[in-house]
Amino acid sequence: MCQGYGYECEYENGASKLSTKRPTPSEESTSRPTAKVARLASPQSTSKQATDSSILPGILEPSKARYVGKYSSIAFPLYVGLEVQATKLPRLHSFAYHSGIRKEPPCAVTHKISEKISWNTTRGLIEVYTAAIHPVFGFLNMDHFYTLCEKHWHGQPQDMVFEALASGVLALASLFNGNLDQDMEMWLILHAKEILEDYSISRFPSLEQIAAWILRAIYIRCSGRPHVAWLTSCTIMHLVEATGLHHASEYTLQTTGNVAPSPEVSKTVIRTAQVATCLHIVIAFEYGRSIMTVNRQTLEHILQPTHEGDLTSHLVSLVMALPATQIIGDSADITDELSAALEQVVDAPVSHDFLLLLKADLALGIYRRLRVMDSKSQQIHNDRVITVGTTALSAARRLVSQGQPWWNVIGTVFQFACALLVMDTSSACERFVETMDTLEFVVDQLNTHLAREALSTARQLARAALDKKRKGVESLERVVGPPSPDSVAAHPPQDSSAPSPSLEHQFPFDLDSLWAMEFQLPL
Repeated sequence: MCQGYGYECEYENGASKLSTKRPTPSEESTSRPTAKVARLASPQSTSKQATDSSILPGILEPSKARYVGKYSSIAFPLYVGLEVQATKLPRLHSFAYHSGIRKEPPCAVTHKISEKISWNTTRGLIEVYTAAIHPVFGFLNMDHFYTLCEKHWHGQPQDMVFEALASGVLALASLFNGNLDQDMEMWLILHAKEILEDYSISRFPSLEQIAAWILRAIYIRCSGRPHVAWLTSCTIMHLVEATGLHHASEYTLQTTGNVAPSPEVSKTVIRTAQVATCLHIVIAFEYGRSIMTVNRQTLEHILQPTHEGDLTSHLVSLVMALPATQIIGDSADITDELSAALEQVVDAPVSHDFLLLLKADLALGIYRRLRVMDSKSQQIHNDRVITVGTTALSAARRLVSQGQPWWNVIGTVFQFACALLVMDTSSACERFVETMDTLEFVVDQLNTHLAREALSTARQLARAALDKKRKGVESLERVVGPPSPDSVAAHPPQDSSAPSPSLEHQFPFDLDSLWAMEFQLPL
Protein backbone atom coordinates (compact mmCIF):
# COMPACT_ATOMS: atom_id res chain seq x y z
CA MET A 1 0.00 0.00 0.00
CA CYS A 2 2.88 2.35 0.77
CA GLN A 3 4.15 2.39 -2.78
CA GLY A 4 0.87 3.75 -4.07
CA TYR A 5 1.64 6.84 -1.99
CA GLY A 6 5.34 6.99 -2.91
CA TYR A 7 6.80 4.81 -0.13
CA GLU A 8 8.20 1.37 0.39
CA CYS A 9 7.66 -0.18 3.80
CA GLU A 10 9.65 -2.91 5.49
CA TYR A 11 8.68 -4.46 8.81
CA GLU A 12 10.80 -6.27 11.36
CA ASN A 13 10.19 -8.60 14.31
CA GLY A 14 7.16 -10.25 12.71
CA ALA A 15 5.15 -7.02 12.55
CA SER A 16 2.33 -6.98 10.04
CA LYS A 17 3.30 -5.73 6.62
CA LEU A 18 1.98 -3.18 4.22
CA SER A 19 3.09 -5.16 1.23
CA THR A 20 4.34 -3.78 -2.06
CA LYS A 21 4.41 -5.81 -5.19
CA ARG A 22 7.07 -4.11 -7.29
CA PRO A 23 10.76 -3.45 -6.52
CA THR A 24 11.85 0.16 -6.17
CA PRO A 25 14.86 1.55 -8.01
CA SER A 26 16.29 3.59 -5.15
CA GLU A 27 15.88 4.14 -1.41
CA GLU A 28 16.73 6.69 1.24
CA SER A 29 16.43 4.91 4.56
CA THR A 30 15.25 6.40 7.82
CA SER A 31 15.33 3.99 10.76
CA ARG A 32 12.52 3.42 13.21
CA PRO A 33 12.17 0.79 15.94
CA THR A 34 9.48 -1.20 14.14
CA ALA A 35 9.38 0.12 10.62
CA LYS A 36 11.73 1.45 8.01
CA VAL A 37 10.08 3.81 5.55
CA ALA A 38 11.82 4.92 2.37
CA ARG A 39 10.74 7.78 0.10
CA LEU A 40 10.81 7.03 -3.61
CA ALA A 41 12.47 10.17 -4.86
CA SER A 42 14.37 9.29 -8.01
CA PRO A 43 13.15 10.52 -11.42
CA GLN A 44 12.65 6.92 -12.49
CA SER A 45 10.48 6.19 -9.48
CA THR A 46 8.46 9.34 -10.06
CA SER A 47 7.67 8.15 -13.55
CA LYS A 48 6.84 4.69 -12.25
CA GLN A 49 4.61 6.17 -9.57
CA ALA A 50 2.64 8.05 -12.21
CA THR A 51 2.21 4.84 -14.13
CA ASP A 52 1.14 2.94 -11.02
CA SER A 53 -1.43 5.60 -10.19
CA SER A 54 -3.31 4.75 -13.36
CA ILE A 55 -3.45 1.02 -12.71
CA LEU A 56 -3.75 0.84 -8.92
CA PRO A 57 -7.40 1.61 -8.32
CA GLY A 58 -7.68 1.14 -4.58
CA ILE A 59 -6.67 -0.33 -1.25
CA LEU A 60 -7.87 -3.62 0.17
CA GLU A 61 -7.75 -4.82 3.76
CA PRO A 62 -8.09 -8.59 3.24
CA SER A 63 -8.82 -9.40 6.88
CA LYS A 64 -12.03 -7.35 6.72
CA ALA A 65 -12.62 -7.66 2.97
CA ARG A 66 -12.74 -3.88 2.95
CA TYR A 67 -11.92 -2.02 -0.27
CA VAL A 68 -11.64 1.76 -0.66
CA GLY A 69 -10.32 4.05 -3.35
CA LYS A 70 -6.78 5.38 -3.03
CA TYR A 71 -8.10 8.86 -2.38
CA SER A 72 -10.64 7.82 0.24
CA SER A 73 -10.91 9.69 3.53
CA ILE A 74 -10.70 6.25 5.15
CA ALA A 75 -7.22 5.71 3.70
CA PHE A 76 -5.88 9.24 4.26
CA PRO A 77 -4.86 8.85 7.96
CA LEU A 78 -2.73 5.89 6.91
CA TYR A 79 -1.14 8.03 4.21
CA VAL A 80 -0.44 10.77 6.75
CA GLY A 81 1.16 8.23 9.07
CA LEU A 82 3.47 7.19 6.26
CA GLU A 83 4.19 10.83 5.41
CA VAL A 84 5.29 11.68 8.95
CA GLN A 85 6.99 8.29 9.38
CA ALA A 86 4.91 7.36 12.41
CA THR A 87 6.14 4.50 14.57
CA LYS A 88 2.60 3.10 14.80
CA LEU A 89 0.61 3.52 11.62
CA PRO A 90 -3.15 4.11 11.87
CA ARG A 91 -5.23 1.19 10.66
CA LEU A 92 -7.56 1.41 7.68
CA HIS A 93 -10.54 2.71 9.62
CA SER A 94 -13.37 5.24 9.34
CA PHE A 95 -11.94 7.70 11.86
CA ALA A 96 -14.30 10.62 12.68
CA TYR A 97 -16.90 9.41 10.19
CA HIS A 98 -19.66 10.91 12.36
CA SER A 99 -20.13 12.38 15.82
CA GLY A 100 -20.65 9.02 17.52
CA ILE A 101 -23.50 10.16 19.76
CA ARG A 102 -25.54 7.00 19.15
CA LYS A 103 -24.77 3.33 19.64
CA GLU A 104 -24.93 0.98 16.71
CA PRO A 105 -27.87 -1.46 16.81
CA PRO A 106 -27.08 -5.04 17.80
CA CYS A 107 -27.70 -8.08 15.63
CA ALA A 108 -31.45 -8.65 15.47
CA VAL A 109 -31.54 -12.07 13.78
CA THR A 110 -31.09 -15.58 15.14
CA HIS A 111 -30.52 -19.10 13.82
CA LYS A 112 -33.85 -20.65 12.87
CA ILE A 113 -33.50 -22.63 9.67
CA SER A 114 -32.49 -25.96 11.24
CA GLU A 115 -35.56 -25.74 13.49
CA LYS A 116 -37.89 -25.12 10.55
CA ILE A 117 -36.62 -27.67 8.02
CA SER A 118 -35.44 -31.22 8.69
CA TRP A 119 -32.04 -32.48 7.60
CA ASN A 120 -33.56 -35.06 5.25
CA THR A 121 -35.55 -32.36 3.45
CA THR A 122 -32.46 -30.17 3.32
CA ARG A 123 -30.41 -32.94 1.74
CA GLY A 124 -33.02 -33.48 -0.95
CA LEU A 125 -33.20 -29.77 -1.76
CA ILE A 126 -29.42 -29.51 -2.02
CA GLU A 127 -29.53 -32.31 -4.60
CA VAL A 128 -32.19 -30.41 -6.57
CA TYR A 129 -30.11 -27.23 -6.51
CA THR A 130 -26.98 -29.11 -7.60
CA ALA A 131 -28.80 -30.67 -10.56
CA ALA A 132 -30.90 -27.72 -11.76
CA ILE A 133 -29.14 -24.46 -10.91
CA HIS A 134 -25.50 -25.20 -10.13
CA PRO A 135 -24.59 -26.25 -13.72
CA VAL A 136 -25.20 -22.74 -15.12
CA PHE A 137 -24.54 -20.64 -12.01
CA GLY A 138 -21.59 -22.58 -10.65
CA PHE A 139 -20.21 -20.18 -8.06
CA LEU A 140 -20.61 -22.33 -4.93
CA ASN A 141 -18.32 -25.12 -3.80
CA MET A 142 -21.12 -27.61 -3.27
CA ASP A 143 -19.01 -30.21 -1.45
CA HIS A 144 -17.88 -27.62 1.08
CA PHE A 145 -21.40 -26.22 1.33
CA TYR A 146 -22.83 -29.69 2.03
CA THR A 147 -20.23 -30.27 4.78
CA LEU A 148 -21.13 -26.98 6.46
CA CYS A 149 -24.83 -27.81 6.21
CA GLU A 150 -24.22 -31.13 7.95
CA LYS A 151 -22.52 -29.31 10.80
CA HIS A 152 -25.17 -26.59 10.93
CA TRP A 153 -28.00 -29.14 11.20
CA HIS A 154 -26.18 -31.35 13.71
CA GLY A 155 -25.29 -29.10 16.61
CA GLN A 156 -22.44 -27.03 15.14
CA PRO A 157 -24.16 -23.83 14.01
CA GLN A 158 -22.33 -21.73 11.45
CA ASP A 159 -22.48 -17.95 11.31
CA MET A 160 -25.57 -15.99 10.30
CA VAL A 161 -24.34 -15.27 6.78
CA PHE A 162 -24.14 -19.01 6.16
CA GLU A 163 -27.74 -19.29 7.32
CA ALA A 164 -28.70 -16.71 4.69
CA LEU A 165 -26.73 -18.66 2.09
CA ALA A 166 -28.42 -21.93 3.03
CA SER A 167 -31.84 -20.25 2.98
CA GLY A 168 -31.20 -19.04 -0.56
CA VAL A 169 -30.15 -22.47 -1.81
CA LEU A 170 -33.15 -24.21 -0.25
CA ALA A 171 -35.63 -21.59 -1.47
CA LEU A 172 -34.37 -21.78 -5.05
CA ALA A 173 -34.41 -25.57 -4.96
CA SER A 174 -37.98 -25.51 -3.67
CA LEU A 175 -38.96 -23.15 -6.49
CA PHE A 176 -37.67 -25.72 -8.96
CA ASN A 177 -39.30 -28.81 -7.49
CA GLY A 178 -41.94 -27.70 -4.97
CA ASN A 179 -40.75 -29.85 -2.07
CA LEU A 180 -41.70 -27.09 0.37
CA ASP A 181 -45.04 -25.37 0.59
CA GLN A 182 -45.06 -21.77 -0.61
CA ASP A 183 -45.34 -20.33 2.90
CA MET A 184 -42.15 -22.09 4.00
CA GLU A 185 -40.39 -21.09 0.79
CA MET A 186 -41.34 -17.46 1.37
CA TRP A 187 -40.16 -17.69 4.97
CA LEU A 188 -36.74 -18.79 3.71
CA ILE A 189 -36.54 -15.83 1.32
CA LEU A 190 -37.57 -13.32 3.97
CA HIS A 191 -35.27 -14.91 6.56
CA ALA A 192 -32.31 -14.54 4.19
CA LYS A 193 -33.31 -10.94 3.44
CA GLU A 194 -33.55 -10.15 7.14
CA ILE A 195 -30.05 -11.51 7.73
CA LEU A 196 -28.47 -9.80 4.72
CA GLU A 197 -29.99 -6.42 5.61
CA ASP A 198 -29.23 -6.64 9.33
CA TYR A 199 -27.12 -3.66 10.35
CA SER A 200 -24.48 -5.53 12.32
CA ILE A 201 -24.05 -8.16 9.59
CA SER A 202 -24.14 -5.98 6.49
CA ARG A 203 -21.39 -3.73 7.86
CA PHE A 204 -18.89 -6.53 7.19
CA PRO A 205 -19.21 -7.43 3.48
CA SER A 206 -17.86 -10.83 2.51
CA LEU A 207 -17.70 -13.36 -0.30
CA GLU A 208 -20.43 -15.38 1.44
CA GLN A 209 -22.71 -12.33 1.53
CA ILE A 210 -22.24 -11.83 -2.20
CA ALA A 211 -23.11 -15.48 -2.80
CA ALA A 212 -26.27 -15.15 -0.69
CA TRP A 213 -27.27 -11.99 -2.58
CA ILE A 214 -26.74 -13.77 -5.91
CA LEU A 215 -29.14 -16.51 -4.83
CA ARG A 216 -31.64 -13.85 -3.77
CA ALA A 217 -31.33 -12.07 -7.13
CA ILE A 218 -31.91 -15.30 -9.08
CA TYR A 219 -35.00 -16.07 -7.00
CA ILE A 220 -36.39 -12.55 -7.45
CA ARG A 221 -35.70 -12.66 -11.20
CA CYS A 222 -37.62 -15.95 -11.37
CA SER A 223 -40.57 -14.80 -9.27
CA GLY A 224 -40.50 -11.04 -8.60
CA ARG A 225 -40.67 -7.65 -10.27
CA PRO A 226 -38.09 -6.30 -12.77
CA HIS A 227 -37.32 -3.18 -10.73
CA VAL A 228 -36.61 -5.20 -7.59
CA ALA A 229 -34.48 -7.67 -9.55
CA TRP A 230 -32.40 -4.82 -10.99
CA LEU A 231 -31.98 -3.17 -7.58
CA THR A 232 -30.86 -6.47 -6.09
CA SER A 233 -28.34 -7.00 -8.87
CA CYS A 234 -26.98 -3.49 -8.25
CA THR A 235 -26.58 -4.31 -4.56
CA ILE A 236 -24.51 -7.33 -5.56
CA MET A 237 -22.22 -5.18 -7.67
CA HIS A 238 -21.76 -2.71 -4.82
CA LEU A 239 -20.72 -5.62 -2.60
CA VAL A 240 -18.35 -6.85 -5.30
CA GLU A 241 -16.68 -3.43 -5.19
CA ALA A 242 -16.73 -3.26 -1.39
CA THR A 243 -14.82 -6.54 -1.16
CA GLY A 244 -12.39 -5.71 -3.97
CA LEU A 245 -13.55 -8.56 -6.21
CA HIS A 246 -13.93 -6.18 -9.15
CA HIS A 247 -10.15 -5.77 -9.46
CA ALA A 248 -7.47 -8.38 -9.91
CA SER A 249 -5.25 -8.74 -6.85
CA GLU A 250 -2.16 -7.52 -8.71
CA TYR A 251 -3.91 -4.18 -9.25
CA THR A 252 -4.98 -3.73 -5.64
CA LEU A 253 -2.84 -2.41 -2.80
CA GLN A 254 -3.18 -4.51 0.34
CA THR A 255 -2.70 -3.46 3.94
CA THR A 256 -1.50 -6.89 5.03
CA GLY A 257 0.95 -9.43 3.70
CA ASN A 258 0.49 -10.66 0.17
CA VAL A 259 -0.45 -14.23 1.06
CA ALA A 260 -1.75 -15.99 -2.03
CA PRO A 261 -5.04 -17.85 -1.49
CA SER A 262 -5.31 -21.52 -2.36
CA PRO A 263 -6.22 -22.36 -5.98
CA GLU A 264 -9.64 -23.59 -4.85
CA VAL A 265 -10.38 -20.32 -3.04
CA SER A 266 -9.14 -18.31 -6.02
CA LYS A 267 -11.50 -20.19 -8.34
CA THR A 268 -14.42 -19.57 -5.99
CA VAL A 269 -13.59 -15.86 -5.80
CA ILE A 270 -13.32 -15.51 -9.58
CA ARG A 271 -16.47 -17.51 -10.23
CA THR A 272 -18.45 -15.49 -7.69
CA ALA A 273 -17.32 -12.23 -9.28
CA GLN A 274 -18.13 -13.56 -12.75
CA VAL A 275 -21.61 -14.82 -11.89
CA ALA A 276 -22.41 -11.60 -10.01
CA THR A 277 -21.32 -9.50 -12.98
CA CYS A 278 -23.13 -11.66 -15.56
CA LEU A 279 -26.36 -11.67 -13.58
CA HIS A 280 -26.32 -7.89 -13.20
CA ILE A 281 -25.57 -7.28 -16.88
CA VAL A 282 -28.28 -9.70 -18.05
CA ILE A 283 -30.94 -8.15 -15.79
CA ALA A 284 -30.00 -4.55 -16.62
CA PHE A 285 -29.59 -5.19 -20.36
CA GLU A 286 -32.98 -6.85 -20.62
CA TYR A 287 -34.77 -4.24 -18.50
CA GLY A 288 -33.15 -1.26 -20.22
CA ARG A 289 -31.61 0.08 -17.02
CA SER A 290 -28.08 1.35 -16.59
CA ILE A 291 -25.32 -1.21 -16.14
CA MET A 292 -22.92 -0.42 -13.35
CA THR A 293 -19.27 0.00 -14.26
CA VAL A 294 -17.71 -3.44 -14.34
CA ASN A 295 -14.20 -4.70 -14.89
CA ARG A 296 -14.50 -6.90 -17.98
CA GLN A 297 -11.14 -8.46 -17.15
CA THR A 298 -13.07 -10.38 -14.52
CA LEU A 299 -15.13 -11.97 -17.30
CA GLU A 300 -12.16 -12.53 -19.59
CA HIS A 301 -10.64 -14.96 -17.10
CA ILE A 302 -12.40 -18.07 -18.38
CA LEU A 303 -11.99 -20.90 -15.89
CA GLN A 304 -11.99 -24.56 -16.75
CA PRO A 305 -15.08 -26.45 -15.54
CA THR A 306 -14.87 -27.02 -11.80
CA HIS A 307 -17.20 -30.02 -11.83
CA GLU A 308 -18.85 -32.39 -14.25
CA GLY A 309 -21.52 -30.60 -16.25
CA ASP A 310 -20.21 -27.14 -15.31
CA LEU A 311 -21.49 -24.70 -17.95
CA THR A 312 -20.79 -21.43 -16.15
CA SER A 313 -18.12 -20.55 -18.70
CA HIS A 314 -20.82 -20.69 -21.40
CA LEU A 315 -22.82 -18.12 -19.43
CA VAL A 316 -19.76 -15.88 -19.21
CA SER A 317 -19.05 -16.24 -22.94
CA LEU A 318 -22.60 -15.19 -23.81
CA VAL A 319 -22.41 -12.07 -21.67
CA MET A 320 -18.94 -11.26 -22.99
CA ALA A 321 -20.44 -11.07 -26.48
CA LEU A 322 -22.51 -8.03 -25.50
CA PRO A 323 -21.15 -4.55 -26.27
CA ALA A 324 -18.51 -3.41 -23.78
CA THR A 325 -20.02 0.07 -23.48
CA GLN A 326 -23.44 1.44 -22.65
CA ILE A 327 -25.54 1.81 -25.80
CA ILE A 328 -26.40 5.50 -25.95
CA GLY A 329 -27.32 7.44 -29.08
CA ASP A 330 -27.96 6.21 -32.60
CA SER A 331 -24.71 6.64 -34.48
CA ALA A 332 -23.49 4.30 -37.19
CA ASP A 333 -20.70 3.13 -34.89
CA ILE A 334 -23.23 1.95 -32.31
CA THR A 335 -25.22 0.15 -35.01
CA ASP A 336 -22.09 -1.62 -36.18
CA GLU A 337 -21.21 -2.56 -32.60
CA LEU A 338 -24.66 -3.98 -32.01
CA SER A 339 -24.62 -5.87 -35.29
CA ALA A 340 -21.30 -7.46 -34.39
CA ALA A 341 -22.60 -8.32 -30.92
CA LEU A 342 -25.71 -9.95 -32.40
CA GLU A 343 -23.56 -12.12 -34.63
CA GLN A 344 -21.36 -13.15 -31.69
CA VAL A 345 -24.32 -14.02 -29.49
CA VAL A 346 -26.02 -16.09 -32.19
CA ASP A 347 -22.79 -17.96 -32.97
CA ALA A 348 -21.95 -18.68 -29.31
CA PRO A 349 -22.01 -22.46 -28.71
CA VAL A 350 -24.37 -23.42 -25.87
CA SER A 351 -26.28 -26.61 -25.17
CA HIS A 352 -28.15 -26.20 -21.86
CA ASP A 353 -31.81 -25.31 -22.37
CA PHE A 354 -31.66 -22.34 -20.01
CA LEU A 355 -28.63 -20.97 -21.84
CA LEU A 356 -30.40 -21.45 -25.18
CA LEU A 357 -33.21 -19.27 -23.85
CA LEU A 358 -30.74 -16.75 -22.45
CA LYS A 359 -28.95 -16.66 -25.79
CA ALA A 360 -32.25 -15.78 -27.46
CA ASP A 361 -32.95 -13.19 -24.74
CA LEU A 362 -29.67 -11.40 -25.42
CA ALA A 363 -30.19 -11.55 -29.18
CA LEU A 364 -33.69 -10.09 -28.78
CA GLY A 365 -32.30 -7.36 -26.52
CA ILE A 366 -29.80 -6.38 -29.20
CA TYR A 367 -32.51 -6.54 -31.87
CA ARG A 368 -34.77 -4.20 -29.86
CA ARG A 369 -31.97 -1.64 -29.70
CA LEU A 370 -31.30 -1.93 -33.42
CA ARG A 371 -35.02 -1.64 -34.15
CA VAL A 372 -35.42 1.51 -32.06
CA MET A 373 -32.48 3.15 -33.83
CA ASP A 374 -33.69 2.07 -37.29
CA SER A 375 -37.27 0.87 -37.78
CA LYS A 376 -36.26 -0.89 -41.02
CA SER A 377 -33.71 -3.29 -39.62
CA GLN A 378 -31.53 -5.26 -41.99
CA GLN A 379 -32.74 -8.65 -43.18
CA ILE A 380 -29.61 -10.31 -41.79
CA HIS A 381 -30.60 -9.11 -38.31
CA ASN A 382 -34.07 -10.59 -38.76
CA ASP A 383 -32.66 -13.89 -39.96
CA ARG A 384 -30.30 -14.20 -36.99
CA VAL A 385 -33.04 -13.46 -34.49
CA ILE A 386 -35.38 -15.94 -36.17
CA THR A 387 -32.67 -18.60 -36.07
CA VAL A 388 -31.87 -18.22 -32.39
CA GLY A 389 -35.51 -17.69 -31.42
CA THR A 390 -36.69 -20.82 -33.20
CA THR A 391 -34.08 -22.90 -31.37
CA ALA A 392 -35.30 -21.46 -28.08
CA LEU A 393 -38.87 -22.66 -28.65
CA SER A 394 -38.08 -26.33 -28.15
CA ALA A 395 -35.88 -25.46 -25.15
CA ALA A 396 -38.82 -23.66 -23.53
CA ARG A 397 -41.07 -26.68 -24.09
CA ARG A 398 -38.54 -29.02 -22.50
CA LEU A 399 -37.89 -26.85 -19.45
CA VAL A 400 -41.54 -26.23 -18.68
CA SER A 401 -42.28 -29.94 -19.11
CA GLN A 402 -39.55 -30.69 -16.56
CA GLY A 403 -41.05 -28.19 -14.11
CA GLN A 404 -38.05 -25.85 -14.20
CA PRO A 405 -39.52 -22.33 -13.97
CA TRP A 406 -36.57 -20.31 -15.24
CA TRP A 407 -37.64 -16.70 -15.79
CA ASN A 408 -37.23 -16.91 -19.56
CA VAL A 409 -39.22 -20.09 -20.05
CA ILE A 410 -42.15 -17.88 -21.07
CA GLY A 411 -40.51 -14.47 -21.44
CA THR A 412 -38.29 -15.51 -24.34
CA VAL A 413 -41.19 -17.04 -26.27
CA PHE A 414 -43.36 -13.96 -25.73
CA GLN A 415 -40.62 -11.53 -26.76
CA PHE A 416 -39.86 -13.64 -29.83
CA ALA A 417 -43.52 -13.44 -30.83
CA CYS A 418 -43.40 -9.65 -30.50
CA ALA A 419 -40.23 -9.49 -32.60
CA LEU A 420 -41.78 -11.62 -35.35
CA LEU A 421 -44.80 -9.32 -35.53
CA VAL A 422 -42.68 -6.22 -35.84
CA MET A 423 -40.44 -7.81 -38.51
CA ASP A 424 -43.50 -8.28 -40.75
CA THR A 425 -41.79 -10.55 -43.28
CA SER A 426 -42.83 -13.83 -44.87
CA SER A 427 -40.20 -15.79 -42.93
CA ALA A 428 -41.33 -14.17 -39.67
CA CYS A 429 -44.96 -15.02 -40.47
CA GLU A 430 -44.03 -18.65 -41.05
CA ARG A 431 -42.44 -18.89 -37.58
CA PHE A 432 -45.21 -17.00 -35.83
CA VAL A 433 -47.61 -19.95 -35.82
CA GLU A 434 -45.04 -22.25 -34.19
CA THR A 435 -44.15 -19.54 -31.69
CA MET A 436 -47.77 -19.01 -30.64
CA ASP A 437 -48.28 -22.78 -30.36
CA THR A 438 -45.28 -22.93 -28.03
CA LEU A 439 -46.53 -19.98 -26.02
CA GLU A 440 -49.91 -21.67 -25.59
CA PHE A 441 -48.19 -24.90 -24.50
CA VAL A 442 -46.08 -23.08 -21.91
CA VAL A 443 -49.11 -21.18 -20.61
CA ASP A 444 -51.10 -24.40 -20.25
CA GLN A 445 -48.25 -25.96 -18.28
CA LEU A 446 -47.74 -22.96 -15.98
CA ASN A 447 -51.42 -22.02 -15.61
CA THR A 448 -50.66 -18.72 -13.86
CA HIS A 449 -52.08 -15.22 -14.19
CA LEU A 450 -48.82 -13.81 -15.58
CA ALA A 451 -48.63 -16.57 -18.19
CA ARG A 452 -52.25 -16.10 -19.32
CA GLU A 453 -51.70 -12.34 -19.42
CA ALA A 454 -48.73 -12.79 -21.78
CA LEU A 455 -50.73 -15.06 -24.10
CA SER A 456 -53.65 -12.63 -24.15
CA THR A 457 -51.33 -9.74 -24.99
CA ALA A 458 -49.63 -11.67 -27.79
CA ARG A 459 -53.01 -12.52 -29.33
CA GLN A 460 -54.12 -8.91 -29.02
CA LEU A 461 -50.99 -7.75 -30.86
CA ALA A 462 -51.52 -10.40 -33.53
CA ARG A 463 -55.10 -9.21 -34.08
CA ALA A 464 -53.87 -5.62 -34.35
CA ALA A 465 -51.29 -6.67 -36.94
CA LEU A 466 -53.99 -8.54 -38.89
CA ASP A 467 -56.30 -5.50 -38.81
CA LYS A 468 -53.48 -3.36 -40.13
CA LYS A 469 -52.90 -5.78 -42.98
CA ARG A 470 -56.61 -5.78 -43.82
CA LYS A 471 -56.63 -2.00 -43.99
CA GLY A 472 -53.73 -2.17 -46.43
CA VAL A 473 -55.57 -4.70 -48.58
CA GLU A 474 -58.72 -2.55 -48.52
CA SER A 475 -56.68 0.43 -49.71
CA LEU A 476 -55.37 -1.59 -52.64
CA GLU A 477 -58.85 -2.82 -53.50
CA ARG A 478 -60.18 0.74 -53.59
CA VAL A 479 -57.41 1.72 -55.99
CA VAL A 480 -57.97 -1.25 -58.31
CA GLY A 481 -61.75 -1.21 -58.14
CA PRO A 482 -64.08 -4.17 -58.75
CA PRO A 483 -63.20 -6.28 -61.81
CA SER A 484 -65.56 -5.94 -64.82
CA PRO A 485 -66.80 -9.03 -66.73
CA ASP A 486 -65.04 -7.89 -69.91
CA SER A 487 -61.69 -7.46 -68.15
CA VAL A 488 -61.98 -10.88 -66.53
CA ALA A 489 -62.67 -12.51 -69.90
CA ALA A 490 -59.89 -10.59 -71.62
CA HIS A 491 -57.40 -11.22 -68.86
CA PRO A 492 -57.74 -14.70 -67.36
CA PRO A 493 -56.22 -15.28 -63.90
CA GLN A 494 -52.43 -15.45 -63.92
CA ASP A 495 -49.94 -17.01 -61.57
CA SER A 496 -50.15 -14.80 -58.48
CA SER A 497 -46.51 -15.37 -57.70
CA ALA A 498 -45.38 -13.70 -60.95
CA PRO A 499 -44.94 -9.92 -60.88
CA SER A 500 -47.39 -7.81 -62.86
CA PRO A 501 -45.60 -5.10 -64.89
CA SER A 502 -48.89 -3.43 -65.75
CA LEU A 503 -49.84 -3.19 -62.08
CA GLU A 504 -46.50 -1.67 -61.22
CA HIS A 505 -46.98 0.84 -64.04
CA GLN A 506 -50.46 1.85 -62.83
CA PHE A 507 -49.43 2.70 -59.26
CA PRO A 508 -47.26 5.80 -58.80
CA PHE A 509 -46.43 4.76 -55.20
CA ASP A 510 -44.05 2.11 -53.91
CA LEU A 511 -45.88 -1.08 -52.97
CA ASP A 512 -42.95 -2.22 -50.84
CA SER A 513 -43.36 0.89 -48.72
CA LEU A 514 -47.05 0.21 -48.34
CA TRP A 515 -46.52 -3.33 -47.12
CA ALA A 516 -43.58 -2.47 -44.84
CA MET A 517 -45.95 -0.88 -42.39
CA GLU A 518 -44.46 0.34 -39.15
CA PHE A 519 -45.64 -1.44 -36.04
CA GLN A 520 -44.16 0.10 -32.92
CA LEU A 521 -44.28 -1.91 -29.70
CA PRO A 522 -44.19 -0.22 -26.31
CA LEU A 523 -40.70 -0.29 -24.79
